[in-house]
Amino acid sequence: MERYTKKIKKAAGIGLWGSVAVVILAAAFTLASPYRFYASRHTMQWMLVAGSILAVLAVSMSLLVIRRQIPALRQTEGLEAKLEGYSRHIASLYYSMLAIVTMVCAMAVLSAQNTLLMLAMVATLMLFLAYPNMYRMKVELDLSDDEMRSLYGDKYIGGNEE
Repeated sequence: MERYTKKIKKAAGIGLWGSVAVVILAAAFTLASPYRFYASRHTMQWMLVAGSILAVLAVSMSLLVIRRQIPALRQTEGLEAKLEGYSRHIASLYYSMLAIVTMVCAMAVLSAQNTLLMLAMVATLMLFLAYPNMYRMKVELDLSDDEMRSLYGDKYIGGNEE
């Protein structure tokens, strides 16, 4: 079961901090670099539209997936099955959002549209808000204090069970 918690932590870390790095690099390139890509006005407008739609759909679909997957995982029987499903859910969510943020940042750099950088930042913010820590996992998977102690040992500080 430790491998699932490591996979959750690794996938969330790579997806979140990779997205942050891509946004920072794109912003630095767009704002500080002397090099610019100049596309036609028509191409720039379509990149803005496509990037905006991609970012908005990605955030909304991510929130919808979270809203539907978590209750389904909560009803799963067995700790290992819950952790396996949750690790797949987190890996899929964070890796796909990393890819989408990378695409939106590439469109922002290629079209010189700072609005797309803002949307990439909003998508990255959504990853911060959905970041799975041990207490969030406890609530989302409806784990008991004993199950949490078996997963995290002394790191977990449980509530008072009376």
